Amino acid sequence: MEIKRETGESYISFAQRVTNAVEDGLIGYEEWSTALLGGVRYSSENLRRCYLFMRQLLQNAENDDIEQVDDKDKLAEIRAAIDELDKSRLKLRTENLEWAANRRADARLEMFGEEIEAAINRLEPIKFSRIFDTKQVNERTGVLCIGDEHYGTIIDMETLFGEKVNMYSPDIFKARMNMLMRKMADDKYNIADYDNLVVFDMGDAIQGALRQSDLVKLKAGVIDSALQYAEYISNWLVELGEQLEVPIEYICLGGNHCELRLLNGRKGDFPQENIGRIIREFVALRLRDNPNVVVAPYAECGFKTIQGVNILAYHGDDAKGDLEELNFWQDYHGIDIDILLMGHFHHLDNKTVGVGLNTEKEVVRCPSIVGIDDFSKRCRKMSRAGAIFMMFEDGEKTWQRKYVLN
Repeated sequence: MEIKRETGESYISFAQRVTNAVEDGLIGYEEWSTALLGGVRYSSENLRRCYLFMRQLLQNAENDDIEQVDDKDKLAEIRAAIDELDKSRLKLRTENLEWAANRRADARLEMFGEEIEAAINRLEPIKFSRIFDTKQVNERTGVLCIGDEHYGTIIDMETLFGEKVNMYSPDIFKARMNMLMRKMADDKYNIADYDNLVVFDMGDAIQGALRQSDLVKLKAGVIDSALQYAEYISNWLVELGEQLEVPIEYICLGGNHCELRLLNGRKGDFPQENIGRIIREFVALRLRDNPNVVVAPYAECGFKTIQGVNILAYHGDDAKGDLEELNFWQDYHGIDIDILLMGHFHHLDNKTVGVGLNTEKEVVRCPSIVGIDDFSKRCRKMSRAGAIFMMFEDGEKTWQRKYVLN
C-alpha cells in the first residue's frame, strides 16, 4: 500500500498519518520508510527502532500542543475528539488484524495443498502401456463394487477350538486385492467380456479411529493408512486396467470410519471432514496423466447411468430399511433409482423391491474386503470377505457374481 503526501499537508501531519498507518497494520516498516524518506536506508531492525522513536516523538509533540490550549472547554473538546479518533483507529486495527489472520490462514491452507501436490508429483509416475478406447456402440459395461477395506486394522479372530475365523492386516488386504484381480481377469477372458469398467469404492477404506478401542487395532496411524491405501489403490487400478484391457472409472465414497470427529464430535457433526475426500484427491492427482482411469468427483453418493439403468451407491451407515432407503434417495435427488448399492454391514444381501423401466428395482448390500470383524459379529451379519461384480448390456443387468476372497 503506497501512501502519498496530500496537497497542502504539512510534513509533520504527513509523518503522523504514515506512522499511524503502521500502527493500524496498513503498511510495514519498509513502506513507512519509503513514504517518509523516499527509500529504505536501514535494516529491518533499525527501521523498527526508528519507527518507535518517531511514533513517540510525534505523540509527545501532539500532547505538548494540547497542553498549550488555555480554554478548558476547547481542551475537553479536543480530548474527546482524540478519544473518538483512537476508538475508530482501534476498530480499524482490529479489522486489519482479522483480515491479516484470515489471509494467513488462506495462504497456509494453499501452501499445504501445494506442498501435498508437490510431494505427490515427486513420486515416480505410475506407468501404463497403452490407451484403451471406449466403445460407444453396443458397449458392455462391468461394475465392480469393493468396500469396507478398513485398511490399517489388524484382525485375528478364532473359534472356541482355535480355528481361524478371520485374519486381516495390510498385507492380507493386498493379497485379497491381487486375488480379486486374477479372478476378474479369468472371468473376462473365459466367461463374460466387456468394454469398460466402473469401480465403486463403497467407503470405510481405512479403519480410522472412531473410538479408543480402535487404537489397539491399528497397524498404522489414520493419515498414514489413508496415504498408503490411496497409493496402493492408484497402482491397483492401473494394473487392473492393464490386465483387463479396458478403461476404468473410479468412484470413491466416504463412510463412517473415514469421518474425522473433531473436538470430541459425534457422528455427523462434521460430514464434510472425511478421509474419503483425501483418498479421492490423492488418486486423482496420481492418475491425472493416465487417460485410462477417470476419477469421479467426491460426493456423499455415487451415481451412474449404465445402459439406461440408474445406479446410486451409498455407504449405508444411516440406512433404516431397504425399500425405505431407496425411496428416500429417489425423493431426495428427484431421480428414479433402479439399483441402490450399499456397504457397511460386511455381508452380501440382494433384494428385489420393485419394478423398474427395463429391469428390477434392487437393493444390493455389498460384501467387504475386510470380512468378519467385531462389528459384523455384533450385528450377526457374518460373511466371507469379497467383492461383487455385475455386467450390464442391452439395457439390463445380465450377470452378477460374488468373488470370495478368503
